[in-house]
This record gives sequence, C-alpha cells and structure tokens, in this order.
Amino acid sequence: MSQMFITFDQSQVVLDPQKPRIFIGRDARLCPLHTEDPSVSRQHAELFVDSGHVYLTDMGSSNGTWVNGVPVRRLPVPISPGMQIYIGRVPLIVGQTQAAAPAYADGGQKTMFAAPPEALQNYMQQRAAYEAQPQQLPTGYQAQSAGPQFQPGAVTSAPVAAPATNAAVGQTNAAVGQTNAEIVGLGGKAAPLPAEYAYRRQGSNNNGALLIALKGDSFANNAVIDGYLEYTALDNETINFITIELVEYHKKGPKNGHVWDRMLVRQGPWKTRKGDVLPMPFQLRVPPGTAVTGRDVNWELRGYVDINWGFDIEASSPIMMKNVDLEQVRDALGALDYRIVELDPYPMGQRYYGKFQPPPQLRSQWGVSDINLDIEYLGANLSIKMEVEKTSLFKFDKKIDFLFDLQQLRAAPKAELAKHFQQYINQLMGK
Repeated sequence: MSQMFITFDQSQVVLDPQKPRIFIGRDARLCPLHTEDPSVSRQHAELFVDSGHVYLTDMGSSNGTWVNGVPVRRLPVPISPGMQIYIGRVPLIVGQTQAAAPAYADGGQKTMFAAPPEALQNYMQQRAAYEAQPQQLPTGYQAQSAGPQFQPGAVTSAPVAAPATNAAVGQTNAAVGQTNAEIVGLGGKAAPLPAEYAYRRQGSNNNGALLIALKGDSFANNAVIDGYLEYTALDNETINFITIELVEYHKKGPKNGHVWDRMLVRQGPWKTRKGDVLPMPFQLRVPPGTAVTGRDVNWELRGYVDINWGFDIEASSPIMMKNVDLEQVRDALGALDYRIVELDPYPMGQRYYGKFQPPPQLRSQWGVSDINLDIEYLGANLSIKMEVEKTSLFKFDKKIDFLFDLQQLRAAPKAELAKHFQQYINQLMGK
C-alpha cells in the first residue's frame, strides 16, 4: 500500500506497514494523534493496517466515531481518502500519495472536510444542555458508596435519552418517541443500580475490584444467566481481558471445577486510570442437563481480570442450580406415591443415577424394596431406565427403558406424565 498521512487537530502521523497501529484520543502519552477537545475520549479510537487496508474502530468512546455520517461501533471499518471522518466532533483528515510526500502534496487525495453529521450535532447540543445538571447523570456506581454517583472520570457513558434542545428536533423526536441519541445508540448504558441487581459479590486487590451483579442467585437448566460485571480501577493499569465463567464443582470431578460456559466480556489491552469504573453486561448459557446443587455439587460464577505485569483480580459468586426436568419426574412419581430416595449426578456428565421406592403395600406384594433409576440426556430427549434387581421372585434382573421428548416433557400435565410412568412400571413388574 502507499503511505497514508493522518492529520488530527495539530498532530500528524504517517501510517504504513512499518507503523501499522496507532491510537487516537486526549491522552498524548498513549495517542500519537491527540487533541484537548472535550468531545474526544482519553483513548477514543484506533487506526490499524491489515492486508494493505486501513481500518478505524471505536474503543467505547462517549461521543462516538463517525464515517460518512454513520457511527462506528467496535467492529473495524475500512477507511480511505475521500471519506468524511469525525472523532467526537474533531475531524480526522486522511491524505494518501503514491510516494513519501507531504500529506497535502499535489496529486494526493485527502478526506472531505464537511460539517459534522446532523445526528452528532443534535447529540452534542442535547448533551451540553444536560451536563449543566450533573446530579441527574447517574453514569456510574462507585464501589463502597451508599448509592449511584456522577463520575466525570469514569469509563462510563452519559444516559442515552437526553432532551431535545430545539423545536425542530423536538417535533421529530416526539413523533417517533425517541431522541436522535436513542436512534443511533449514542451514550451507552449506565451500570445497574443495587435495586436492579441486588445479588452482588466482589473480589479485589490493590490493583482494582471486580463486582459480579445478578438479579437473583437461583437458576435452572437450559436457561440464560443475565448479569453485569463492574470493574473499578484502584491504580493505573493495563488490562489484557476480562472473562466470566459458569463453573460446576463436583465432589468426584476436577479440583478447579468444570467450566460449562465462558464469555470474553472485554478484550484488551487497554489502559485504565485510578477511579475508572467500567460496567459490562454478560450472558451465560446453562446446559440442558445440569446437576442440581446438593451434597456433592456446587455451582458458581467466576470472574477474572487479567492485568499486564500486575496481580490479576478474581471474583466468585455462588449460585443455586435446579433441574426442571428432574422435578417433573419426581412430581409424576410422587403423584403415584412412589418416593425417590436417591438421585445423584455423575461428575461432568448429564446423567443421574438413583432409586425410588414403591408404596409399602406394593413392595410387600412385589417382593422388592427399591427400583433403580438411570436418567440420561441424549440430545433433545431424556432417556429413563428402570431396573429391578433379582429377588426371590425374579430369577433375572428386570429392566425397561423409554425416551421422553424434552420439550413435551416440560410442558406435560402432571396427571398425564404420571399415567405414562404407571404404564411403564406395570410393564416392568409384569402387570
């Protein structure tokens, strides 16, 4: 590729394969392209070269990165001379020549210099009016405090819904019920308040604190766990990544537990300053055949902050796990007066083994005390096997197995499910 000359405010760099990656922002130590304009974040955006093309990506800024009037998200966008590019409200000028010549040499192409996009102008006006009342901006939750606070230095964003400041914009927004900022997604979201995510656990050291916030602590198989992580920097650090995991600890399983799902909440590296607060939503999927929390099984969410050249931060939040399919089986047998006396999970497997007892009059009649039970998840089905060990009445072990469709099992009325179990038990006992 030919050299590309980038001009931003009073700074200028040459981007080529020998210098393939640069940052843009207010921090002159980290960003070769820098400005003091308050609409630009400390580390606002990144330029990099890949396979001969130049890409621009936003790094989670408050006021956005714009190419040809369209806001850039975290996914890289290819750029070239001739495009209208804004970092916040500061234009980024791209010039390209076929030789190593000044950026404005004759024959070279340059970016277009035009007015900022209308959506950006409207948002800036709305935000300027709103910033006069900082007490109405709960943009971050300060750890150890009694409630939400406005934090000008936090790595969080202003509320999305800011009021319109002129009649024309107000009429347009009133017609659709949204502000321009809401339409384009500017501003991001504030961290959840304690009242919304009341179940909160935290881990910390001298470098920072990681908070795991949940709406509750009980979950079921085949569900999705929605929560928030909140990282608070207690020192100036470089963060490599932040993850959250769903972990099962079984008495007979691995010492460090079995990870059923993991989410990379944020990929780095990036710099943090003391006092920065970063809220991050996450989702984890619970597997279909989870082991129930009990004497042999415990579950937890495990958060992790990887810090470059520093002590990493870990946080864990114990949770309760139940299994709605096993509850259906238990309730159906209970309706027939059959009692499940044991049902234990295999380690790291979607399988249970145990036994149930017929009512006393049938145990005496059949000459059995227990009926063994083996339950296993097989794709979209639930396999159930019942076995009667040989007794004085039975020369050989007697077995029967059958499959349930999981979706139908979960929706089946208790009476219908009990009827099916009774039929299979009758077959097993030769009735």
